[in-house]
Amino acid sequence: MTFNLASSPIQPFDARVMLDVHSLKALRQRRSGREALSEQFQERRQCLTRAAIKRAESGRPVPYRTVRHLAAFYGIGVETLIDAAPTRQAPPARPVPDVADIWDVERLQCRAVIDAVHVGGRGRIIDVQGVAGAGKSPLLSFGARDARARGYTCVVLDGGRARIPAVHTAADLMLGLLGLQAGAVTDAVPLADLVRSRCAALGVSPVHIDACVGLIDAPPEWPLPATQLLQTAALCALVQHRAANQPLLISIDDLQCADWQLAMILNVVVPTTLDYPVLWMFATRLEPGPMRRPLGVRMDALARTTLHLTPPPVRTDRADAGGVHRLARTAGQDAG
Repeated sequence: MTFNLASSPIQPFDARVMLDVHSLKALRQRRSGREALSEQFQERRQCLTRAAIKRAESGRPVPYRTVRHLAAFYGIGVETLIDAAPTRQAPPARPVPDVADIWDVERLQCRAVIDAVHVGGRGRIIDVQGVAGAGKSPLLSFGARDARARGYTCVVLDGGRARIPAVHTAADLMLGLLGLQAGAVTDAVPLADLVRSRCAALGVSPVHIDACVGLIDAPPEWPLPATQLLQTAALCALVQHRAANQPLLISIDDLQCADWQLAMILNVVVPTTLDYPVLWMFATRLEPGPMRRPLGVRMDALARTTLHLTPPPVRTDRADAGGVHRLARTAGQDAG
């Protein structure tokens, strides 16, 4: 699978292009200052001086070879650095990076992996970790939107609402791969019949169709080990069928809420589908104390892009809600 070069913002080698200054600064601030960055370029025998880096961050056009060196250094695609609208003015420089700058780096890393799966045709894993409120769910939502814009089929299992986490199951993943939802089905057409028809339309074998139906209905009278094996194989087949014609994104938020059946299935399905253009995005909430690992050794041994998110800093230039409440209560007591 390749991109349409006619619509790409990339210019010929000897052209000068405008860079996305905001993203470029966020990348550099994550590494070091301009002097240290220039030294790292020289160590890698990439001819980029401090003056060239400053020029790139100032919003002035730079040679395309500079863009290639920057992209190679950061390990991202060239197109993610080039400003898609070169006529607009660059945003003013900020003396201190804010939370948006940091999240821009994470978005760039996600976008680079999305592009790599699309171009290379092989699967990847993005593992997002962090405490509650660190921004894991928004990052997964960004990944799904960006992937859809690039022609992906997206299967999203979210983490519930109102502090009530959803327990992710193998049935949820199966229904998502078929474009179905358990709560949206009426009594007119049984859900099991919809599963059978959609599996058949994808070319899934009859025994795997029975295994899929067994995830939401009474399973066939097979021995338990055979049932587990066939259900795992059925989900592998579904993922492969969905990724056969276009890249597939499977996003699972709050992975720590996965039940053990889904966890065991993922330990098999994820490694066996990485030969297909499948991007797995996981978000795991880190809790104080010992962490329950829903995924086993086979998953932990896989190469992945791991993003550790931290919650945004608390602003000190305004009173918190508790402080305002205490202040109001004190004022009322004084008035009485």
